[in-house]
Amino acid sequence: MAGTLHLASDAGVATVTFDTPGKLNAISVAMWNELHRLFAALADDDGVNCVVVRGAGGNFAAGADLAEFEQLHADPANGRRFHLDVVLPALEAVRNLPQPVVAAIEGVCAGGGLQVALACDIRLAAENARFGVPVGRQGFPVVLPELRLLLDRLGQNLTAEMLLTGRLLDAHEAQQRGVVSCVAALAEFEQQVAATVQSILAGSPLAARRNKAQIRQLVERRDYTMHDLDASFDFLEGDDHREGLAAFIAKRLPIFKSK
Repeated sequence: MAGTLHLASDAGVATVTFDTPGKLNAISVAMWNELHRLFAALADDDGVNCVVVRGAGGNFAAGADLAEFEQLHADPANGRRFHLDVVLPALEAVRNLPQPVVAAIEGVCAGGGLQVALACDIRLAAENARFGVPVGRQGFPVVLPELRLLLDRLGQNLTAEMLLTGRLLDAHEAQQRGVVSCVAALAEFEQQVAATVQSILAGSPLAARRNKAQIRQLVERRDYTMHDLDASFDFLEGDDHREGLAAFIAKRLPIFKSK
């Protein structure tokens, strides 16, 4: 069966699900393009304050669909088009989304699936999750723009180890080495995902977007301009900070309205 992406929205949360039956949710070209389209649309949806990315059937995603590679990697021109015009825009759409993105990871999370997870802001793992980039066993390296994402999220040592050995990390080692934030037992995994999402929704959407943008700015540029500094104080002119303080003093839940 052909793979697809499912989108469901409820109470400010959008859930994007990889679903490729029989292939561990391998990501086809059509699915990469749909991932790009969905996240571009979600970026403009002020009704969405958090996005969850996950896989159907107990696995996250096993990477790009290798059944298509005979054509996609047939020659350098085709390979460049696939990676630069299909995969990279999809990963950037996930990474650039203004709203927080949570990866809910069960089972296999490898290759392109791991790249999608790394483009998310928070990664939660079930105890059966496994992580790796065994592309060397298929005879090809990771191209430079995609390698940058691995290095940014995993660091040089772990990226080199995963690429050169091809071995898979289990969930607990992935947590120890900073790939995921936490690991939950399978029976408790959905509860952990829901609690994380609710924690995000309890905060100001404006503050979440600003924190996400400024984290990325300082990680990538390691510096800021005076204009950036001035802009970081814009929240003092908005309503959310006043509402948050008022709610804290009154011992009630805040009602945030800014996006």
